[in-house]
Amino acid sequence: MSPSPGPSLSVAALFAEREARRRREREEEQEFNRKQREELAHFKHRLENFQLTEARIEAALDQIRRAFERGETELMLTSFPSSFCSDAGRAVGNADMPPINKPKKGEKAKEHSEPEWLATLPAGARQVYAYWRENLKPGGFSFSARIINYPGGKPGDVGLFFSWPKSAMETKL
Repeated sequence: MSPSPGPSLSVAALFAEREARRRREREEEQEFNRKQREELAHFKHRLENFQLTEARIEAALDQIRRAFERGETELMLTSFPSSFCSDAGRAVGNADMPPINKPKKGEKAKEHSEPEWLATLPAGARQVYAYWRENLKPGGFSFSARIINYPGGKPGDVGLFFSWPKSAMETKL
């Protein structure tokens, strides 16, 4: 009785298969990363060129109303990677820190000027701030930007928030 011819196996074929699989995986990963970079670039472009329209304003005001009715005291309007900021989110991350140097005699503290982090945000985000300052701040709303995550210990995403008091007694009108 002779052995029946069956599938054969060779080490060279196994190495070739493994190398082909790894090559496909690298190509898939490169393609995924390329698409992710393109989407991020497109998102950054949209944020830089963002224009407030009546429809967008009404949608945001509706979101605020719904959050208020649910008993919430803030709404994150949007978020974006801190890499979109001119300083990679450092000014936003340090917004609540006191200044390193105290004002010199004769200098006024910057109480009523715009926050320093505002200049580091993409242009579209600055429009949202301007809308808040002119239309929502007089009504008792606050606006803030915060780093909302720290992947690898570095600033991740920046969130833009509208907030309001918990009760009518806390309003400063």
